[in-house]
Amino acid sequence: MDRNIKLIFSLFMLIILISLAGFYTSYISHLPNFSHFPLLIHLHFIGFVGWFVLLIIQPILIAKGKWRLHRSLGKTAYVLIPLLIISILLLVLQQTEREFEYSIQKALMTSFIGFIDALSLGVYFTIAMMNSRNQRWHVAFIIACSLVILNPGMSRLLNQIHPGSGLLAAVLLPILVSFSILIFEKINYQKLILKSPYLLFLGCWIAEILLLMIIPRTDFWKNFVLAILQ
Repeated sequence: MDRNIKLIFSLFMLIILISLAGFYTSYISHLPNFSHFPLLIHLHFIGFVGWFVLLIIQPILIAKGKWRLHRSLGKTAYVLIPLLIISILLLVLQQTEREFEYSIQKALMTSFIGFIDALSLGVYFTIAMMNSRNQRWHVAFIIACSLVILNPGMSRLLNQIHPGSGLLAAVLLPILVSFSILIFEKINYQKLILKSPYLLFLGCWIAEILLLMIIPRTDFWKNFVLAILQ
C-alpha cells in the first residue's frame, strides 16, 4: 500500500471510529436489543455501516490493483447514498416536529442543517461518481461525502464530552481537512491550488456555513418548514 493510499485509509478509519463512538450510547450499546427502535433508525444505521464498509474495502482493493472488483462494489453506493439522504430527511423532519413544541428557532436550525447535509451529500456524491476515472477528484469528493456523514456522530460524541462543542467542530473540521490537504498537495506534489478539487469542496463548505448563518432566520425558511410540517 503506497503512502497516499495509507493516508486515505487512515483518514477513513478515523472517520469510522469517531462516527461509531458518537452513536455508541444512543444506539450501538443497545445491541442486540434493538426492538424499541423504529425501522427508520435501523435503515439509517445500515446506510452508515454500508458506507463505512466501502471506505475500508475500496482503498485495499485499489492497493491490490483489483479495479474491476473496486468498481463493482462501488455500485452499491448508488443504493447507500439515496438511503442515507432519504433517512436523514425523514429523521430531521421528526426531530423538527419535536423541537417546534418548545423552540421554533432551534427547530428551524435543525431542519436547515438536515436539509443542507442531505443536499451536499447528494451533490458531493454526484461529483465523485462523475469523476470515477479521475482518481484525485473521485477520492476528494468521497472524502467530502464521508465528512458530511461523520458530522452527526462526531457532534454527538463531542457534545457528550463538552456540551455545545459539536456544532463548532462540525463547522470547522471540513475546512481544516480540505485546507490541510491543499497545503499537503502543494508542498509535496506542487499541485495547482486553483485547480484542486479540495478548493472546490472548501468553497462549497464555506458557502454552506454562510447559508446556515442566514437562511434559518428568514421568514422564507420558517414558512417553508411550517408548510412541510402541516
